[in-house]
Amino acid sequence: MNPSSLLSLDDALHKLLLCAKPLNRVSNVSTFKADGCVLAQDLVSAIQVPSFDNSAMDGYALRLADLSLNDGVLKLGQRILAGHAASTLNKGEAARIFTGAPVPLGADAVVMQEDVETLDAEQVRVSVVPPAGQWIRRRGEDVASGTVVLARGERLGSAALGLAASIGFDHLQVSRSVRVALFSTGDELVMPGTVAPADMPPGAIYNSNRFCLRSLLKRLGCDVTDLGIVP
Repeated sequence: MNPSSLLSLDDALHKLLLCAKPLNRVSNVSTFKADGCVLAQDLVSAIQVPSFDNSAMDGYALRLADLSLNDGVLKLGQRILAGHAASTLNKGEAARIFTGAPVPLGADAVVMQEDVETLDAEQVRVSVVPPAGQWIRRRGEDVASGTVVLARGERLGSAALGLAASIGFDHLQVSRSVRVALFSTGDELVMPGTVAPADMPPGAIYNSNRFCLRSLLKRLGCDVTDLGIVP
């Protein structure tokens, strides 16, 4: 055979892929169980992520204009935990705030707790002047409403599943798995465990390809039916 008449690997793959067609079969699966599946829909966010301005640090929310007053001493006006509402921050006040908690209206920066001195139960002194917006995660900073966050055809991994959950999807439309029948051919094939190495007949080999190919197919998300060895 003339080697020049043979297809290159790239050409052979190209010809094979031209023959491949989408199955157009869709399943609705729990986001918990969708790892490794292929999305059959664009995921569009109906919300902003984050949905509100929140603190990226344990510390104190404050108004920058107040730091030039009274040598950086501010009155403690409120304590804001994650999952709880905040009141408007008044002039001359700081709010004790924790990571993920909503930033109160009127605050324009958060100072981490290590840079704040507690004077008593009602007052703190801020030892640094932060830049505007420091440690504030803005509404919609990660995902804007109406944005396609995951595109149809994407294989879902752990990060993608977390992203889908973050915009409220508890179920996902995914493509049905490709079904593959796998069999091996050859009288020389012996399954590991059926014959000890010392007892292998002349010309026999262990069927290693069966294990390798099944693993590769499973990693591609295929539903594999093993048909064993054909003589």
